[in-house]
Amino acid sequence: MTGSAPRLDANQRQIFAALADVLVPEAQGMPAASAVGIAEALLDRVLELRPELAIDLVRAIASVSPDEPASSAAERLNRDDPAAMGAVGLVALAAYYMHPEVRRRLGYPGQTQRPILPAEEDDFRQDGLIDVVIARGPIYRPTPT
Repeated sequence: MTGSAPRLDANQRQIFAALADVLVPEAQGMPAASAVGIAEALLDRVLELRPELAIDLVRAIASVSPDEPASSAAERLNRDDPAAMGAVGLVALAAYYMHPEVRRRLGYPGQTQRPILPAEEDDFRQDGLIDVVIARGPIYRPTPT
């Protein structure tokens, strides 16, 4: 990992997975968050990409006692520390949607290159959406040299 993103221990990962399962339970043919291993390498990858989320995430995890039901903890965090619960949600969902099986079940292949078709080349000009900008003419601020 880079920067200030911490390595979470097994207990912290277990608490994170339980909170994530409250947000992303198994439903309608989709696996629960913990079922795709979001608390392992995917969690590390998200924190590597977004290390600034670690502070709120770790605070959320630290506030959950081992015997507290995850659903109660999630409700309490959402009420008392929305920034911490927001970090849990963002990290959990980012990790979940990074998993290849989740993307496969959703029919999402990931970002793919698609060339512009000739018929689409000037589609931004349709319906006069940018006529005001074109009529205004070019404006810019010179950059310092």
